[in-house]
Amino acid sequence: MREPTTRPGPVLTRLRVGGETLARHTWDDGRPGLADLFYVHGLQSHAGWLFETGPALLERGVRLTALDRRGSGASTGPRGHLPDARTALDDYAAALADLADAATDPVTVLGQSFGGSLVAAMVASGRVPQDSGIVLCAPALGQQRARLDEAARLRVRSGGGLAASVVRIEDEQYTTVPGYLGLMANDALMVRSVTDSFRAAMVETEDLYTDAGPAPWADREVWVAYPDQDSIIDLRATEAVLADLAPQAVSRHFPVASHYLEFTDVQEQYWDWLAAVVRSGAGR
Repeated sequence: MREPTTRPGPVLTRLRVGGETLARHTWDDGRPGLADLFYVHGLQSHAGWLFETGPALLERGVRLTALDRRGSGASTGPRGHLPDARTALDDYAAALADLADAATDPVTVLGQSFGGSLVAAMVASGRVPQDSGIVLCAPALGQQRARLDEAARLRVRSGGGLAASVVRIEDEQYTTVPGYLGLMANDALMVRSVTDSFRAAMVETEDLYTDAGPAPWADREVWVAYPDQDSIIDLRATEAVLADLAPQAVSRHFPVASHYLEFTDVQEQYWDWLAAVVRSGAGR
């Protein structure tokens, strides 16, 4: 299995949004005709985890832009905290609108893991342009309903505050490659704990797209990448949600049992697939 490689870094821009300074990372070499991809990262990750993906997509004709969620990565805010779902969605919507205004063609939006739940809520609440394609990678859809009954979700939803609890996910669930495990073990920006308000926001986020139903997804192009096995998310729950919201979604399964495809030995195949998807939709 391959080890991490060093590649050119992104351009970092600081955006002042909703009282915080958010870090936007863009891999761009100035070539004309690049297709644009806006990446929404997962619960524990941040844009720094795209240090190979950004250059790899650029080599394939795609300009990648990723925003560190407030309280994550190089963005400001209490670590592992979201005041509510609306704030996170507004942050991403503002950054996406800024990118879309500067882009020649429609921007494809990708949500990875919990980022997939955020993107689904953005679609449901009208925060993603209708001409944007949607890509979901190992998306954490319907996970709160799969794990918590209605009473438990109510308790989480009504909670709040800065009291934090540990995220009970092992690094080995993301990848089994020693080099990437070493990076994660020494990653000071990786979210290891989340606040009660963050957990409430996760339930609120899911409420938005499950309550809205399939109407906001009509006529959208949707692609989904899955690992064959995933010990972090309940794949059956995700697939059930997508069958309801976006039955037109085109799925691709990759033969790995790790959650974070970018850190596995199928990364090249994943990048090839993703770049082809984004480029095919650039002129939509």
